[in-house]
Amino acid sequence: MELKQQSYTQWLNSLKWLLLLAITLLTLTWMIKLGQEIATVFQPVEVEAQVIADATTTPASPTPTASVETATPMPAPPTPTPAPPTPTPEPSYPYLNTGNNTVNVRSGPDTAYEKIGLLLPGETAIVTGWSGAWWQIDRNGAPGFVLGELVTARNVAGLPEVAAPPLPTPTAAPLPTPEPAPAWAADEARWIDVDLSEQLLTAYEWQTPVKSYLVSTGLPQTPTPVGQYRIWIKLKTDDMSGADYYIPDVPWVMYFFGGYGLHGVTWHANFGHPMSHGCVNQPNDMAEWLFAFAEVGTLVNIHE
Repeated sequence: MELKQQSYTQWLNSLKWLLLLAITLLTLTWMIKLGQEIATVFQPVEVEAQVIADATTTPASPTPTASVETATPMPAPPTPTPAPPTPTPEPSYPYLNTGNNTVNVRSGPDTAYEKIGLLLPGETAIVTGWSGAWWQIDRNGAPGFVLGELVTARNVAGLPEVAAPPLPTPTAAPLPTPEPAPAWAADEARWIDVDLSEQLLTAYEWQTPVKSYLVSTGLPQTPTPVGQYRIWIKLKTDDMSGADYYIPDVPWVMYFFGGYGLHGVTWHANFGHPMSHGCVNQPNDMAEWLFAFAEVGTLVNIHE
């Protein structure tokens, strides 16, 4: 009986230890599982803390990297647009403009007057009066005349007509004799003979001919005057005009009787035939030679 009781006690002790071991294992298992759950629950908090910690950490300065600088081309400056020209106000005083012409200024209203100046293309001048077909202008306080058909005049209504100044008087020219003299009768150191029948000009020194050449004298309706005359003025160039013509800058002009003269021509080469309005037309090279040969006062003998 006592032995059974002892066995029973041992069995109970063994059962107690088994239960304790089972409880211990269960407790251990539960604690492990609880720890895992706790770790799962607290994991996001740790991540957020890490993010906050990273955000509060001062970032390290970036290490500069070597780079090659390239030149950027400068843009071309814009082309300036020219400003429109300011219109020139129209003068209110009487004036003229030469336009595209070069215009001679003379001492009187005729081509027989001396040329005293020149107006260039586009030049203007103050108009002070008129005489026939000519305008009187102010040239630095002195009067001058230009042919009206060569210029454009404005604001000239009411300007006064002015009297033409007297033509220069030939100082060394006697009145022409009605009959020309033959060559043997001319007692002059230098003189000029014009033969209208032969259309021939001959320059003489005493009775010796120096040079002869063909010329063109006046047409039948505008004849060259016959007689003895003397050169009264010499002009390297002059403008010539008449009822039906105007010729500027005629070269090597020597007037011997009023508006009749010896001169070169640029508008024809038909020498040996009458062609002129009364003047003696010469080839330009011969006209230049004769211009140097003769002086004011040189005798001009014109005959048939």
